[in-house]
Amino acid sequence: MVLLLSGAVSYSLLQHLSDQRQLQQQSQLNDQAQSYASAIQQELVRTATAAYAMAGWLRLQQGNLQQFEHFAAQIYPYYPHLKTLSAAPAGIIRAAYPAQTNQQMLGFDILQDPIQGPSAKRSLQSQLVYLTGPFQLRQGGVGIIGRLPVQLPDDTGSNHFWGLVSVTFELEALESIKQLAQLPARGIQYQVWLDETTEQSLIISSTASAFSALAEAKIQTGTVSWRLQLSAPAAANYSKVAYWQQFLAIIFNLLLAALSYFLLRTLNTKQQLKQQVAARTADLQTQLARHRSFIVASNTGSWEFDPELQQLSCSPEYFSMLGYQSQDLPATTPQNLAKVWADLLHPSDRQTASQAFADYLASPQQELYQNHFRMRHKDGHWVWILSRGRTIVTEQGKRLTVGTHIDISDRKESELKLQLLARLFEQSSEGLLITNSQQQVVMVNQAFCNISGYRPEEVVGKDPKLLSSGKHDKAFYQKMWQAIQQQGVWKGEIWNRRKDGTIYPEWLSISKIDGPEPGEIYYVGLFSDITQYKEDEAQIRFLAQYDALTSLPNRALLMDRTEQALAIAKAQQQALALLFIDVDRFKQINDSLGHQVGDQLLILIAQRLATLCRPEDTLCRLSSDEFVLLRPHTDGDQAAQLAEQILPLMLTPYQVTGQELVLSASIGIALYPEDGQHFHELYRHADIAMYRAKEKGRNTYCFFTSEMQRYHARHLLLENALRRAIDNNELSLVYQPQYSLQQQKLIGFEALLRWQHPELGFVSPGEFIPLAERSGLVIPLGEWVLKTALTERAAWQQLTSSELTVAVNLSPVQFRQPGLLTLINAQLQAHQLSAAALELEITESAMVEDPAQAASLLDAFRHRGLRIAVDDFGTGYSSLSYLKRFALNKLKIDQSFIRDLLADADDRAIVQAIISMANSLELETIAEGVETAEQQALLQQLGCQAIQGYHYGKPMQATAAREMISRELGREP
Repeated sequence: MVLLLSGAVSYSLLQHLSDQRQLQQQSQLNDQAQSYASAIQQELVRTATAAYAMAGWLRLQQGNLQQFEHFAAQIYPYYPHLKTLSAAPAGIIRAAYPAQTNQQMLGFDILQDPIQGPSAKRSLQSQLVYLTGPFQLRQGGVGIIGRLPVQLPDDTGSNHFWGLVSVTFELEALESIKQLAQLPARGIQYQVWLDETTEQSLIISSTASAFSALAEAKIQTGTVSWRLQLSAPAAANYSKVAYWQQFLAIIFNLLLAALSYFLLRTLNTKQQLKQQVAARTADLQTQLARHRSFIVASNTGSWEFDPELQQLSCSPEYFSMLGYQSQDLPATTPQNLAKVWADLLHPSDRQTASQAFADYLASPQQELYQNHFRMRHKDGHWVWILSRGRTIVTEQGKRLTVGTHIDISDRKESELKLQLLARLFEQSSEGLLITNSQQQVVMVNQAFCNISGYRPEEVVGKDPKLLSSGKHDKAFYQKMWQAIQQQGVWKGEIWNRRKDGTIYPEWLSISKIDGPEPGEIYYVGLFSDITQYKEDEAQIRFLAQYDALTSLPNRALLMDRTEQALAIAKAQQQALALLFIDVDRFKQINDSLGHQVGDQLLILIAQRLATLCRPEDTLCRLSSDEFVLLRPHTDGDQAAQLAEQILPLMLTPYQVTGQELVLSASIGIALYPEDGQHFHELYRHADIAMYRAKEKGRNTYCFFTSEMQRYHARHLLLENALRRAIDNNELSLVYQPQYSLQQQKLIGFEALLRWQHPELGFVSPGEFIPLAERSGLVIPLGEWVLKTALTERAAWQQLTSSELTVAVNLSPVQFRQPGLLTLINAQLQAHQLSAAALELEITESAMVEDPAQAASLLDAFRHRGLRIAVDDFGTGYSSLSYLKRFALNKLKIDQSFIRDLLADADDRAIVQAIISMANSLELETIAEGVETAEQQALLQQLGCQAIQGYHYGKPMQATAAREMISRELGREP
């Protein structure tokens, strides 16, 4: 009885231990199945992302496959398990990479293939990658194919099916499959099945014998599910412990009498069972630690969300990938982690990311959650995160959403770089052409098409020799390729031919680069059309020696040709003439009618002068209105004859923009050898002679003489000295009194400029003032005179209450100077003087050079209250018309009419006519140069209102003028 009872107890105990071992083995197999399924799924999903990259790139390219090989070569290294990348517009493969091993794929119609067609058509119903296989591949081997349909927008904005992109890989090459293949060595067999509603097919198996699955795990890849099944042989269900337990049971039954021994043995058995459980527990913990290490090593953070409690839990890696530790975040409890997550989101992604997660939670039928967004790193930069998850149900029936976070910043950066490279390639202003080692064009950009006129399909696959212009010989190209092979680069100018046949220059740079495959070489040509540059270069060379307006030689070319002509003349003992031709009053026409008329006039003048030139002559334009004619084999008589031909030719009227213009010229002539041995001597002497011709009245010519040289040297000396006269305090003003015949008293002074040079002595105003006008020095001199005269006028305020005027002469150059009225106003205000204190004396010639401008300026003077007197009246363009037109106050009768007033009836008649005319126009008159009482009496009898001259007072220094004011008009004490 005891034996039966103990046998029953032993049997029950052994059965219980066997059941426990089976449950433990089942649990281990389930965990292993889930672990391997998760690893396989991650590798499949990562490999499938290549299809998404291709689809995104095709949408950017609008379905254009011209750059497919370049793009595929960029992403291929990032997916080491890939065998093939391919694109199939309308389901027909048109591009595959690597091209060398996939040529037999091109033209394969996937949708019509009886083997691959059904699964390919099913992939069209999904926007995710559809994995199918294994297939016997056309390019050799067995592989898994992931397909993704590509939708492109049409003209109406609606999407339409473009085709398929595919990624092909060998399943056995995946690291997770390699690890799976090690299970049979541990006594575990496996099988992977395609799990679909329509069919179930075996994908991979470790055994061909009968298979009984003990554990299963689902592998979700987009819209396709696989099943991983694990099994262990029956023999594996027994261990040494089981045999040992059976043996103990037999011993236990045989030793029924030894109850004490049985009890001790039972205790020992229990202790061994505890050790086994502890070992198994430690093994499970080790496996959990390994899984956790895998998560840490893969830089993956895990999370768990409770929809019912709205609580989020995260692993330390979740935040460590963002640079945070637990203490860095505010109270990271499950209750507030969801808010912490939202706060770390990029502002642009916050709404869309939160909404995407909420939509997933609200859609129980959606099995997989996937989203990508940016989160803020602790140091401030943004990290791209790929978040994946799924909803599970716990043993207690509670729904939880669990998932992972993966840092995909590098992938996003790579995608951005690819997009930027593609945009740079297409939008570059320089043409780009890429050829392979067989000298076949692989790729071109839009700039290449714009420059060459070829479309991409017309050159891709062709030899770039079709661009050859034929202008370069074989040696040129041999030298080019020698540099490319030895140095890896060649740069230079080359002529090529466009599609329309035109030949153009380009700057070309060819670089040799290695392809992604060993021994693969490409040549990248970068070029720009330099046609405009070459034209500009030719224009610059032309402008270096020729005048841009008239196309005549310029000074540099004239100098060169003159020296050559002088060398020939010296060798042959012949004469040579240099004629300096200046157009009279050209500036007046240019300023009044505009530069466009002036330029056209200069062109006509150049054309006329060119008609007098022989082949050996050189006609040159130096500046605005100056021309030089070099005449070899010409003596003085011949030069004079030429000048006499030029003068009437210049006087012939010019028709410009409907206007008839008449011009004259002043010509200076210098001869070789008497006037100089070199260009600069002849040029300088001809210039001096030209100015002497102008002084003789224009429209004439003069030969250079030694007297002119002395005269010119004197003028040059005076001009240089005059530039320093103001700073050296060499200038002064003298004041000549003006006397009213009606009021019989002093009414003002005329300020006259004097120059006392320390070495040259007194320089006559008649000598240095014309020089100042020609050189432009009259502008600073005039300003100095105005300031000094008004300073003196301000001092008179303390001497008398009478309104005296100070008269200041304005030269024609100063009268036309912009800002004159502004200068006068500033000086009057600075000295606290009224406008009536200043009288401006202007010559008739200054007003008639540009009547419209003169009238406008004189009106402005009158509006300001300034007094205007016409100086030297009667010697110039005296006319009632301009006297009536201009805003004048006074006529100043020239002293040439006063000198013989008593003896010459004509002078007396002229003076009387001037006075009568002034009275009729309500203008004042003043006679200058009055030296006798008889002249004063006659002028008073004729009605002249005021006089100025030696009879009343010579020009005097400022102190003498003050004494005269005090004496005649001084304030009463």
